[in-house]
Amino acid sequence: MATMTMLEAEHIIEIVSVALEDTSHRYHPISALQGYDISQIYTAAKLKLANEFLFLAHRDDFDEQFAEGGKVYDSLPYRITRFVPDDEIDSIFPKGELPMFDPSTYTLKDKRWRLALEETVSSFGQYCKSVGSEDPLYWQKIYTHLGLKYTSKSPKGNYPVFND
Repeated sequence: MATMTMLEAEHIIEIVSVALEDTSHRYHPISALQGYDISQIYTAAKLKLANEFLFLAHRDDFDEQFAEGGKVYDSLPYRITRFVPDDEIDSIFPKGELPMFDPSTYTLKDKRWRLALEETVSSFGQYCKSVGSEDPLYWQKIYTHLGLKYTSKSPKGNYPVFND
């Protein structure tokens, strides 16, 4: 069991965002993800959403803003399908299919992708709501739910994390 700080989660999402902005090739080079895999990226997105939940919990527009965040993070796995080995960034794959999909079964080839997608970020957002912003064990429950080790560097209580 590994762990992830909120600062690391923000760093991962920033790396992915910058990589997705590069439109100089047909696909994105996998090296642009700097060694982070889909599982780590999806965990980072879920931690970011859990933090946004605490920031938004008492706002009048909570439902709208929180749902929007879930949609943005839910799109990550599909956008990441455009990342391929560096030497294939300008390849044209048969029938427009990407190398991480098995065209015969229409499923993801890599088991890490399938595991990462078992719970969408939006459905994880529902879990955050079920815990509630008033629960003093909010972060401990979030980490446990995500299978992350809860350490002294993990967020405490039910306070949002501010990283400058």
